[in-house]
Order: sequence, then structure tokens, then C-alpha cells
Amino acid sequence: MLKPALFPFFPLSLLCVLSMLALPALAQQASGPGAAATSGEVSAELGGYGQRSAHASVARDQPGLSLDAALDIVRSSNYRDGSVFLERAASLGGEWKSRQGRYGFSAGKVEQQTRYPAPFNTFAMVLAAWPDDRYRYDVSRASAFVQRYLGNVELGVEATVREKRAATTYANDTGTDVSSYRSRQLQLAPRLRHYGKLGTVGTDTEVGVDLMQWQRRTARVTDDVSSDLTRRQHARALLLREELDFGGVRAPRLLASLRHEQFHLDPADRPAGGSDWEHQRAWDLQASVLLRPDLSAYAKTARNYRIDDDGYTSAGYRPLAGQLRYQREVGLNWSGKDRSASLRLFSERLVTKIVFDPSLVELNQQGYAGNFEPARRDGVAIEASTTLSPALRFEGQLQQAHARYDNYPYDGADIALVPKTLASARLYWTPPGRATADLGVQWLRALRYGNDFGHSCLARVPAFATLDGHYGYKVGAWQLELAASNLANRRHYGAARACRSSIYQNDTRQLRLSARYRF
Repeated sequence: MLKPALFPFFPLSLLCVLSMLALPALAQQASGPGAAATSGEVSAELGGYGQRSAHASVARDQPGLSLDAALDIVRSSNYRDGSVFLERAASLGGEWKSRQGRYGFSAGKVEQQTRYPAPFNTFAMVLAAWPDDRYRYDVSRASAFVQRYLGNVELGVEATVREKRAATTYANDTGTDVSSYRSRQLQLAPRLRHYGKLGTVGTDTEVGVDLMQWQRRTARVTDDVSSDLTRRQHARALLLREELDFGGVRAPRLLASLRHEQFHLDPADRPAGGSDWEHQRAWDLQASVLLRPDLSAYAKTARNYRIDDDGYTSAGYRPLAGQLRYQREVGLNWSGKDRSASLRLFSERLVTKIVFDPSLVELNQQGYAGNFEPARRDGVAIEASTTLSPALRFEGQLQQAHARYDNYPYDGADIALVPKTLASARLYWTPPGRATADLGVQWLRALRYGNDFGHSCLARVPAFATLDGHYGYKVGAWQLELAASNLANRRHYGAARACRSSIYQNDTRQLRLSARYRF
């Protein structure tokens, strides 16, 4: 077994070994002659309520080599006074290919800044006089991979580092409250994949290992107190996946996968009897078959998990129990020349669900994460599309679902803000020429709202429908677009922190005009 003390040195050594095996041959193949092409795109968008965005990207492609880079800026404020959102993002990537394999890298950074009256505070009019409440969130990610082909075997490894930073500032009549959170995750992911045959059955086998290391640091400073806490964690996971393709007229396929992960926590962070936290398992089983050339059926069942990674817990900074999710689904897909349809039955069950409640103050923090009661969702969904004419296409969806809690004082009541019925339809117009357009409608059946976390309010939000549309026009390399959401200016709810109070409306009518140039 790999000891945690050796973990930081293992990813670097393994990556170096695989790089020395793969890079010389790949570099030689990638330098061959051939046609090269450069393409790019520049766009800008203006909209109501302070909506502004800009995008620029460029890509270089030639035999054996591809490079790309992109920049994005987004600003919005919506209809709430004092609310401003700003995001900046940049990315860069490259990949070298040959008959022997490929290798490459990617890097990206996202910065978000938000200024708002804290939405969970009931003294909204007082908060409007405090413009200093703000939130900042930054994510940086870099990765490199090497993949080598040896006959019907693929060997590969990817190394990734990701860093997240968050900081909040709240101002009130007694002073300021500043909280910060920083985490860094290192991951190494070796993989081995084999393509083969068992008689007439095609096989696709994959074995992999994930080695991860986290470090989290949280701090809080007020006029009276300050605190600083660091948590560390190591994890290792084994992945197995097998896909069988039986071929023939019915073309049955079977896929099975398994992941087992073990976590190592600092002793100070390990909860009493923490075996549930230290081991997690996920699996997935899928099957499909052709009933007719235009009709297929499938079934799948899965279990997956999620662990807490935000540093705000309700158990004295101790780790939360892992969230377990069980899924089952069966369906039919039919596809004709001008029409298609699908039917699926689904069931989902969440155990020890991880939620973040911003309305409560715990551990001297504004908001905390905790494990919620078991919940489940069962339903049916129908999707269909048809071509009405060479220029008109229609798509529609209907979903009926029941979301409720299990083993809870209000067992059987609907989960807040989850509609039982959701219907949508969209009409696309694509005539010959330069113009295109589409128009859509979405309808939600009446649903229950607040108290989101107490589950004690059975009041209903009225049913509502929203309209949206889009129109585009091309002029050479330019494309002009006009988009509109909530065309009827329907006032509908997006969140309700309490029963018939602390209600937040979704965005009102929004118009956006954009111009895009491709080269």
C-alpha cells in the first residue's frame, strides 16, 4: 500500500517516467509537413440590467499539432439594486498527436466577484445602505497528459493541480466580517485500456488509479476575533470498467464499472468511528439492445458518491458523511427519417445529501453545510421532435416527477421548488438564406415553496409559463443575434427562505444583442 508520507513524490516520478517513454517518438511524428490552418472568433453582447460580455478565441491546427486559447468577460447585475456580478476567464491548451500516441496540456483560470445585499438577511432595506458586502471566488487549474499506443493497448497518465479561493466580506453596524477559504488539490490518474475479442464479442477493458491530495485552509477575521484552520486529506481510488459489444442484428451492449476510494484524514479531522467517511464505493451497470433498426431499449442502474469539499460544516469542521446517490432508469429511443421520440422512467434516491444553508449562522460563519434527510425522485419523461417542413422543426418535452423526503417528520410532502409537471416546446425556423429564429415556451405546474430547510410550509407557488426567443442574421463572416428571455415578463419565484416570506424572484424580461465575427 502507498503510504501517505510518500504520496507527494509519487506523482512526479511516475509522470517523468512515462514522459521519457512517450515524448521523443511523439515529438518526431508531430513535426512532419502538412497544411496548417488558423481560426478564431470575437464576439460581444449587450443586454438589460447591466448584462455585458465579451469573448475572444483563437485556434491553430496542423498535422500532429493543435493549439487553442480563449478569453471571456461577463458582467451582470439583474434587477436587484446593489447586486453586481463580474467574471473573467482565460484558458490555454495544446495537443500533439502521432500514430504512437499523443500528449498535451491545458491551463485555465476563472475569477468571479459579486457585490450584493446578503440574500439571507431579512433587513434588506438596511443592507442597501451597506454597499461593501461582496464575495470573491477564483479557480485555477492546470493539467498535462501523456498517452501511448502499443498495439491494442493504451497507456496513459494525467497530472492535475486545481486551486480554489473564496473570500466574503459582510459589513454591518458593528464592523466588518471577513472570511476566506483556500484549497489545493493534486491528482495523478494513470490508466491502462485494452481492446480485444472473446470469440465474436468485442471487449473494451480499462483499469485506472486516482491518487489525490487536498489541503484546505479557512480563516475568519472580525473586529473582535480571528481564527485560522488547516485541514489535509489524502485519497486513492481504484477504477475498473468493462464494456462488451455482442454485435449481430440486435447489437446488445453491456457496460459495468466499479470505483473504490479510500480517504486518509488528519487525526484531528477524523470523526468518531469514521469508517463511513474513509471508504466510498461507486458502481454503474448499463445495457442496451436494438429491438428494430429504428428502435432501441436501454436500462441502467448506478450508485455514486460525493464528499464535502467546501470547508463549512456543521460538525465543528469535521468531515460530513459522504452523499450517496442511487439511480435507476429504463428507456426506449425511436428515430425515423424526419421524427424521433424517447421515453424514460427514472428513479433517484439521495442518502445523507450534502447541502449548504446560507440562512443560518454556525461556527461563527455565515451559513454552513450539513447532511440532509434521505430524499427520492421518481418520474417519467417523454421527448419528441419532428420536421414540419424543410424550414420548420418542432421539439417538445414532458416530465412528470414526484420529489419527496423519506424517514422525515413531513414524510411524503413535496420537496420545495421541485415541480411535479414540467412541459416545454420549441419551434425552429431555418429557411434558406441568412436568417434563423426559434421560439420556446416552458410551463411549470404549481409547486411547494419555503421553508426550504424546515420543511414545515405546505403553501403553493402558482403554476407559471415563460417564453423565450432568438433571431439571428448572417452577413459574411459576421453574425448578429437578438435573444430574449421571459418575453411575457412573468414574475415567478426562484427561492423562498421562509414560508411565504424571504421570496426571491427570477429575472424579469431580458433582451440581449450580440455580434460575432469568425475568421
